[in-house]
Amino acid sequence: MVQSPSVEAGQLLTLAEASAHDLGISIDDRGVAVELTELKLRFHHSFIAGPIVKRAIQTNQTLLKACNNKQRNIRQVLDLTAGWGVDGYTLARHGQRVTLIEQNALIQAIVAHSLAQLAADPANAEIAGRLSIEAIDAKRYLQNLPGDHEFDCIYLDPMFPAHKSTAKPAKEMQILQSLTENSDLETCFELALKQARKRVVVKRAARAEPLGQHKPDLVQRAKTIRFDIYLTT
Repeated sequence: MVQSPSVEAGQLLTLAEASAHDLGISIDDRGVAVELTELKLRFHHSFIAGPIVKRAIQTNQTLLKACNNKQRNIRQVLDLTAGWGVDGYTLARHGQRVTLIEQNALIQAIVAHSLAQLAADPANAEIAGRLSIEAIDAKRYLQNLPGDHEFDCIYLDPMFPAHKSTAKPAKEMQILQSLTENSDLETCFELALKQARKRVVVKRAARAEPLGQHKPDLVQRAKTIRFDIYLTT
């Protein structure tokens, strides 16, 4: 259930004040400005306008190919490593229902606020209706997932450092890496392989080893990343 923007804003500001980081949060009618003062980094999180939306509306993304099939019957996606929710939002814009899991309460609150604003916008309410987010540890969520769940695809996007020969990650990724960390990824991956109804998709750096040394059944490649696909049926 998506709460109202005013409720989400109150929770968000309380979490920001309690953060151990030198963090600035400001809220406007389209999203949340996040500033990590110690690193001099700032970006605006919004599902209504801006870079996230411009990226999400593109129809030729490798992500969309990886998280669906020729039959177009992968309808429910579980994103275990939501972060800023960009990939989940992208999938929802293109018709899939997505449950976002984010263990960091502050990041979850930022995404939840932007999602509440999306739901309050009549032009975007249908997209928002296909998205939900929970603040919970991914491993615990999987361990308690009932056997009759409807997740056709389970998606993992482990954070990975930029190669030494490449530029620094985008500002939003640097902030995300400062606020949270990967945890129990290989355990989550093994659980996902047992739970997903049709496939598990893992985002990897283009030249990285497969997660858990499992050889994927399919691979969708982009310029600097790839999506390893593990078929479970």
